[in-house]
Amino acid sequence: MYPEIRAFALLADYKIYVEFASGESGTFDMSPYMKSSFFSALHNEEYFRRAHIELGVITWPNGQDMSPATIRLEMIPCKRPQGIEIKTTNVHAMA
Repeated sequence: MYPEIRAFALLADYKIYVEFASGESGTFDMSPYMKSSFFSALHNEEYFRRAHIELGVITWPNGQDMSPATIRLEMIPCKRPQGIEIKTTNVHAMA
């Protein structure tokens, strides 16, 4: 079973704060992946902010997504920062 993301927040400089169903949390730097043509649309900040959780994975409208296993492996563990907007799993999408 792969790790499942239950909540996240988009931070400055393409960093993403994530919380896993396991209780682990941390900050993941998306910027190294932005060089790939697969993620080129994410350079548009408005589009980047349209991220959502689909089946435990952070996903964007045109199908870009980031493996929860990669996020977990590369994230810097931390507690939830105060004053950030948290997006959570859409329960209806998982039904």
